[in-house]
Amino acid sequence: MSKWRQSERHNMIAALRDLIDEASRMAKSKRAPASERIRWTRLAGQLIWYKDAILRSMSLESMENEMFVIKKEVFEKKPEQNLHQATCTQPSLSPPRDQKPKSRDKVREFRAYQLR
Repeated sequence: MSKWRQSERHNMIAALRDLIDEASRMAKSKRAPASERIRWTRLAGQLIWYKDAILRSMSLESMENEMFVIKKEVFEKKPEQNLHQATCTQPSLSPPRDQKPKSRDKVREFRAYQLR
């Protein structure tokens, strides 16, 4: 995130924190009528939800930026490993392309040799 966006979001969150404090204080006030306390409570809940949404978007954006930087570092370190490399964990049952047996007996011998 750019410095400007960080400072703007910081100011926005600080203002929201003040509004939430004010709304929750008015919701708990004994002097306010019950109908106004309900409105203040609802407003405080909406402000809390909005603040949470801002914080979530900030964390997602920062994670995305960090992941981009890490990907870039990995690809710069090992450019030859950018492509997926095939690894065999089990032996193949078919003969290699350059060694094709012509009869069934030779295929059986080849498979028996591989399974040893």
